[in-house]
Amino acid sequence: MSKHRHSVSPRNLPQQSRSKATVTAILDGTIRILEQSGWEETTTSRVAEVAGVSVGTLYQYFSNRDAILDALQEREFERATEVMQRVLQTGTFDSDLHVARAVLKELLELYAHAPALHRVLIVEGFRVTPTAKVLAFDLRMVTAIRGFLAAANVGIRRVNHDAAAFVAFHSVRACMLAWLLEKPPGVDNSVLVEELTDLLLRYLVEDPRTSGT
Repeated sequence: MSKHRHSVSPRNLPQQSRSKATVTAILDGTIRILEQSGWEETTTSRVAEVAGVSVGTLYQYFSNRDAILDALQEREFERATEVMQRVLQTGTFDSDLHVARAVLKELLELYAHAPALHRVLIVEGFRVTPTAKVLAFDLRMVTAIRGFLAAANVGIRRVNHDAAAFVAFHSVRACMLAWLLEKPPGVDNSVLVEELTDLLLRYLVEDPRTSGT
């Protein structure tokens, strides 16, 4: 297990702006291949070609394609965390309905921006990403939701905010990931956002009918 985990760690962490730009090009190039051709066609040589770097340069930063996928997973974790914290901390919404809808819409946009990447992460993510990193992300998201519930000026009916935050986050994520994998008929982005908004409001607030429009 430890040998495998080491194999997906970046060989060199980028420090200079040029190195960071190279890593970004590699990650973005990987996404382009995933969206166009899928995981099977995503080889390190193909990634290097699309990213505009040599294979040797790629190997300075990533030992294999699993290491690239792990870095992409971490970047998506960071983006999702930023979205959650930014939206929940703005305090500019006039109703809990608007808060829920804004969070769901922005999270879904992250997934929809690179659906093939996220489909691969669903299937391969736990294999290439250390469990501790996944759990740390989950904790950040649940903590952000719990903090919002505790400070919300709306009729939150769940007494146990820890449990409510956990259930809300994992219910939403499970639905979004299933939506990406299954592409169910009749459920586009806007439909999913509205259905999940209704689900959250009915679970969390005193009376969804009084939460605003």
